Amino acid sequence: MPGNGKFRGIVPPMITPLTPDGGLDESAVCRVIDHMIAGGVDGVVILGTTGECASVPPRMRTRFVELAAAHIERRVPLYVGNGDNCLARSVEMAEESFRLGADAVVAHLPAYYSLTPDEILDYFTLLADGVNGPLLLYNIPSTTHLSVPVDVVVRLSDHPRVAGFKDSENALDRVEALTRRLRGKEGFSLFVGATALSARGLALGMDGIVPSSANLLPRGWHDLLAAAAGGDWQEVEKLQVSYDRLAQILQTGRTLGQSLAALKAAMSSFGLCGPAMLPPLRAAAPAEVDSLGRQVAEIGFEQPGRTP
Repeated sequence: MPGNGKFRGIVPPMITPLTPDGGLDESAVCRVIDHMIAGGVDGVVILGTTGECASVPPRMRTRFVELAAAHIERRVPLYVGNGDNCLARSVEMAEESFRLGADAVVAHLPAYYSLTPDEILDYFTLLADGVNGPLLLYNIPSTTHLSVPVDVVVRLSDHPRVAGFKDSENALDRVEALTRRLRGKEGFSLFVGATALSARGLALGMDGIVPSSANLLPRGWHDLLAAAAGGDWQEVEKLQVSYDRLAQILQTGRTLGQSLAALKAAMSSFGLCGPAMLPPLRAAAPAEVDSLGRQVAEIGFEQPGRTP
């Protein structure tokens, strides 16, 4: 963990690389991890939304955590997604993740029942009471259909196990409220999960960003963070515009699941992994793989090398 007891920096949510028959592609796991670390990321999240967490079977999940921890070898912190509709299962997954080498776990809300703010507070408090290491809370209404109120985040920030909060709601007013009330709090980190708000979030004092496109082009995100740290906001905005263009390529006209398939397809075109997805999501068609590769190459970032 970096100084001041905080997690921080560029922490991409890693894809789950798959073989054509739906197994874990272990060589691609190592390849993508090395690619991101070489690009200057400050941590790696596995088994999050980008990693198709809701579709990964238990044995694959365990092996992925074990392999990622062993291959990272403490070069950067490893964060593991542990959200589940069952509280007891979330606690069990957290225990397993820490045993296998995770530095922190990340959990979103259950996605079955509508919850009041008090029920959200109770749920996350019970989860934090049950885990045996740092817990980051994760707000992603596009999948849970619930928004964690800022007031609830502030109250949970005092829990000794709650180490931070990732907000993926893509709402600037929330980023402003979170930073106004929690910026600089000892041992508590704030992460921007909506990449369109990355530049603004850093300017407001967020501790880090969680960009899925860093699976593909990590160096530009490293440069964006370095520019922000150096106060070069013109360069930050320039890089933000480039990544906004990349987001348009991957997301326009697509559902969330289809955009994740497009990300894997683009990565496949540069030899980083295959395009396979876990059901119910579908892989991009071969023609789309080639098209996405060409469009990404036109943006102007340094391109990932193809695997021989």
